[in-house]
Amino acid sequence: MFDFETHDWIIMVFFVLGALLHGVAGFGYPIVGTAIIASFYPLKIAVAMVIVPCIILNLIMLRTGGTIIGNMIKYGKEYFWLFVMSFLGGLVGVRLLLLFPDSYLKIFLGVTLIVYIATQYSKFKIKFKKDKKTMSIAGFIVGVVGGVTNAIVAFLMIYLLGTDRQKQDMVIINNMSILITKVIQLFTLTPLIMQFSQKQMAMLGIVIAISMVFVYLGSKVRNRLSQEVFGHVISVVLLALGIYALIQGIRIL
Repeated sequence: MFDFETHDWIIMVFFVLGALLHGVAGFGYPIVGTAIIASFYPLKIAVAMVIVPCIILNLIMLRTGGTIIGNMIKYGKEYFWLFVMSFLGGLVGVRLLLLFPDSYLKIFLGVTLIVYIATQYSKFKIKFKKDKKTMSIAGFIVGVVGGVTNAIVAFLMIYLLGTDRQKQDMVIINNMSILITKVIQLFTLTPLIMQFSQKQMAMLGIVIAISMVFVYLGSKVRNRLSQEVFGHVISVVLLALGIYALIQGIRIL
């Protein structure tokens, strides 16, 4: 048996929590997973470790309200420009990941999320049009940010909440967008994944297995939530992520 250290067990516990959150909110797994691994390893290793299990969870979540293929065709047509532009933005973002200091990226992410949540609970709520132009611009920004910070859904949620989408739509759109970003990252970071130690590979296998179980349990909880409660859950998660990212960014300046 591999000699896992204390921090390895901590990482696996947070992956369980991330999978449960992902099942409930439709997102959160890559953000939670990346954040905890980045506390013990370089950010590039953290991003690489999350890629494979996240792709598997995305495919599981795409079964929401239908089949994987059926939902991909339906939402692929309706949100074509959002996905295309997020793909192009992701190509830019994953390159920027290798250039900019982690501290600046985390501070940017944290400040943006905190400001957004503050506006949502004030009279200055941010709203977006549902036209193709707005969708395209939002998609590109989401892709860039997702590639750089591994927090694509944080900014995607800002757009989706601003257009008053239903929770099932949010879950499917989120996971299709995450899937696009993760496929891009997989091609770019495969050489890094192939350099993982035997212990890291074993931990990756365990993470995949337990994540599949807990994302399923989380989805059962989501089905019992009303649209209003679901919206509040999303806001709380985004605020927590924003505060955490800001603190982390300031600490490593």
